[in-house]
Amino acid sequence: MSKTNAVAEQAIDMSGSTKACERNSPSKWNSLVNDTLTIAPSRKIQAMVLKTQAGAPPDHILVRDHGSNHDAAFEDGDQIDLADGNCFFTVPRCDYVARGGCAAPAKLVWFIDDRPETTLRQKQTGRHLRELFGLSVATRLFRDLESANDKQVGLDDELLFADGPVFYSRRGHAGLSITVNKQTFSEADGVKSEMTGIEIARLVTDQPSEVKRLQGGKEVVVRPDETIKIHGCEEFTVLRCNVVGGFEKERTDREIAVLKSNGAEVEFITTPVNAVIYRGVPTRTGYPHLQSTDVLVVIPGGYPGVMLDGAYLPQESPLLGKVVGAPKQGTIQANGRTWELVSYHPHNGGGAAPWNPSRNGIHSYYSEVLSWIQAAAA
Repeated sequence: MSKTNAVAEQAIDMSGSTKACERNSPSKWNSLVNDTLTIAPSRKIQAMVLKTQAGAPPDHILVRDHGSNHDAAFEDGDQIDLADGNCFFTVPRCDYVARGGCAAPAKLVWFIDDRPETTLRQKQTGRHLRELFGLSVATRLFRDLESANDKQVGLDDELLFADGPVFYSRRGHAGLSITVNKQTFSEADGVKSEMTGIEIARLVTDQPSEVKRLQGGKEVVVRPDETIKIHGCEEFTVLRCNVVGGFEKERTDREIAVLKSNGAEVEFITTPVNAVIYRGVPTRTGYPHLQSTDVLVVIPGGYPGVMLDGAYLPQESPLLGKVVGAPKQGTIQANGRTWELVSYHPHNGGGAAPWNPSRNGIHSYYSEVLSWIQAAAA
């Protein structure tokens, strides 16, 4: 079938275009015979045809490679389904010794741009297949079909070997692109004209990270909430933070700076514990008891891998018993006064989204504390 006819037939079946595409556009199939690329006319092929296309001697027998001593041999008239394994070798018929009971899985050969890579995996994702071939995640990848309907493969697309192992690549399309950790990312990967440090980091990891921009041979730290205008060709490095043994002071400094730059008064203390004090958090307009309050939040050692949780109010605060959460959960002496713990848990069933160390921090916890204080009962 010609590519033109395939397109026409697909257009006729408007009730199920995807199925029409699959029906009229079978995938191309390749095999590896004696470590040589051998193009197959279809997924199911006669052993003699495959052997001939590979240039094997007529007196050789075709054997499917299972990576064991129990490989499967095929007589010339046997029908082979390449989806069951497309890696073969040939041996002189007189030298082949048949062994039954093959239990090992057959080798599967995937192809991109006619280059083979052998695995035992029946399933890949678009990302894993690119990684298998050492391609950038920004590479445009297509499954090669016997039609004009070649489909681009996304990073999260699930690829089944039985649907066809032959692909080809194309360079990323024109548009905005940046380099992160020596990989090129384009608009198809989420690059846009303005990006925050968190958005840049997410191109390569969901873990807490430090982002740096390379400018003039120097590295400039990009804060998580800092917005960078993308003109194209900018280069960044993203380093995953180690949050197992204790929090990174540099991160807390950045998050406190975000709040201070917008007029909030925030103080970091280290005695008797590492904590942050949000100064002058306002109550709602007209609240009869007080206009604002200080709130202390302890920073756990595993922060930000361990979430911020709970809050302390001054022991004499009229808000105790009026804000959500039971008071009298313990006290600490800090910054010259006594603070009383309230069992306030915004990220653990308290209404806020589950804690995400890539997004949440001291800067975002201020929003939860603010909402908490403003919702205090009269």
